Amino acid sequence: MELDGDETFARDSTIRVNSASPEDSLNLTGSQPPQAQPLQPSEPVQATQAIRSGPRLVDPIASSTLSHEIGMVSLGSSQDPKYIGPSSGYFLARLMLTSNRQDDQSWPIKTGVSNPSIPTALVEAMHGPMTLPSRHHAKQLADNYFDVINCQFPVLHQPSFMALMDQMYENRIDVESAPTAAFQVFMVLALGSTVLSRRVRARLPGESYCLSAMQSFDRISIDSSIPGLQCLLLLTIFTMHSSNMRLNVWYLNYQCIAAVLDLGLQRDINTNAGISLLEQEMRTRIFWVVFTLDRMIATMMGRPIGLRDEACDLRLPQHIEDASLQGSLQPPANQPQGHMAFSIHLFRLAKLNSEFKYVANSIVRDTPRYAYPAVIDINEWQQGMLEQLDEWYSQIPNTPDSDYIRTICQIRCYGLRMLVLRPSPAIPNPSPEILKKCFKAALEVIRLFDQLYKKNLLIHTWNTCHSAVLSIITMLYCLKMVPEIAKQTALDALMSDFSAGLGVLAATGEHWSGAKRCRDILDDMIRATIRWVKDISSQTFDVEPPAQRRSLRLDPAHSHTMSSYNEGASLVGAEPHRLNFSEGFAQPLSLSSATESGSEIFLHQDPFESFLANTAFGDPMHTGDNANLDSIMRGLFDDFIPTYPSFT
Repeated sequence: MELDGDETFARDSTIRVNSASPEDSLNLTGSQPPQAQPLQPSEPVQATQAIRSGPRLVDPIASSTLSHEIGMVSLGSSQDPKYIGPSSGYFLARLMLTSNRQDDQSWPIKTGVSNPSIPTALVEAMHGPMTLPSRHHAKQLADNYFDVINCQFPVLHQPSFMALMDQMYENRIDVESAPTAAFQVFMVLALGSTVLSRRVRARLPGESYCLSAMQSFDRISIDSSIPGLQCLLLLTIFTMHSSNMRLNVWYLNYQCIAAVLDLGLQRDINTNAGISLLEQEMRTRIFWVVFTLDRMIATMMGRPIGLRDEACDLRLPQHIEDASLQGSLQPPANQPQGHMAFSIHLFRLAKLNSEFKYVANSIVRDTPRYAYPAVIDINEWQQGMLEQLDEWYSQIPNTPDSDYIRTICQIRCYGLRMLVLRPSPAIPNPSPEILKKCFKAALEVIRLFDQLYKKNLLIHTWNTCHSAVLSIITMLYCLKMVPEIAKQTALDALMSDFSAGLGVLAATGEHWSGAKRCRDILDDMIRATIRWVKDISSQTFDVEPPAQRRSLRLDPAHSHTMSSYNEGASLVGAEPHRLNFSEGFAQPLSLSSATESGSEIFLHQDPFESFLANTAFGDPMHTGDNANLDSIMRGLFDDFIPTYPSFT
């Protein structure tokens, strides 16, 4: 089972909720009602056996203090470090905190633009809270929400919501008498505005509608009702779509999990218990939305999943479209596929994501006797996962006017495939053939993002930023580890694909500052990689046999072993020779070259870490605009784990 970093390193549990003006300020602190408290999952965290790898020697390059605190990312001078684990692609931090910065303390550090002196509120809105738009515009925004957001995360029942919105426009309900309804209406307008503004590239007041919604938040019982949980989910989803939110998605996720468990949504309660079909289906859908978000957030941040599979009745919703889910116990048979077909299919992918987290990212080597049986053959498991993903991909629904959601399904599938294939605690040293497949999966993610971008369909969420950066770095890693990929790929095509990825990041950088900083760094890395590819394209050399390249393990008698994936180890011996980016990789990385270059035999703690800790990626930054590596690294995760301002 999943134990990839089973502690959350957070200094305090306060979620600050503030509008643009002091009188709108709300503090969800420990003295407030219990729904504001970050809650812990009710099920005990268990462990399954991770596949024990052979002894490995420790790379002195990766064994600094930072390396010992694997995944500890400091996001602010006044806060304790936050944990970012293996599945997140924590090598992003290794990219930005390269070890050669420690070797050369004389590097100049440029001072970036200082933060504004005014307090940072929950939402940075241009015009403050907004009133309802015209009814016509409200319907247009709501349609955008249901077409783009709700089909991925079916939080709301569309006919019920539209009736609710009609009541607000007819003054039958208002903010004071129905705060939950008002919150949902304004949050849907906020999400619809965000979607539409990203597509038409115009500034729409999404954050202002969010501020209007937040005025009702303190009067909503989020932990004791399904409508309250729907409000919390809308807030979580909006936070993932807006860089101006100052909420911590990790804590919001666990608030949702706590509400699911409190309401019993994890259990199969159906119409036999006296509830309507609509209530049964909405309970099931909302459970799966929380389940999916938990897997998505935990995977991106490299943290343990919170809602355990074994604690839930994993029943899927029925294939009933919203229009058929009202006023009748029995929906019509053979109804055409619509949004729910995609929702259910994405829920199935979330189950595969769970399996990946349970198996590939477990870091505890000894299985407790009460845990699930260990995976005996990790390579057989990997092949089985790839087959399941192929089957899932082939069954993606194909309905009219579904280009966007179909492409999102494809991106999610290739993204998970890339994670299964790249180095992980369970499979730290994939074979060259596996890395070739990993390269293709990462390449497909970039190409699919580029397709959406060219069609003006791309929604610039934090997920987009993370997936694009992760895919580009994975491509670079695979190219370096398996030079045969470069030899078999046309240089023009490679440059075009990298350019497409940088273009997506540049566009995303207009909304997420971390994407722009990562884009600048990756641009330097890609330029150096292209020079290296040109160098090796004119050379011939023997590629090492797969058996030798696959395992980077040596005789235990010559090694300093590690008891777990993220432990440090004491080092003995001199610093090995480190290669220049454009020169040192003219030959493929090999065990023989590593052992011959230094007086002390060593092996990298983790392939991604060692790849990005090498001087190779530090050299271009001497001449770049991003000398302050700490600031650059924080930029990516600061959007997702915001630091809270002081309002004193």
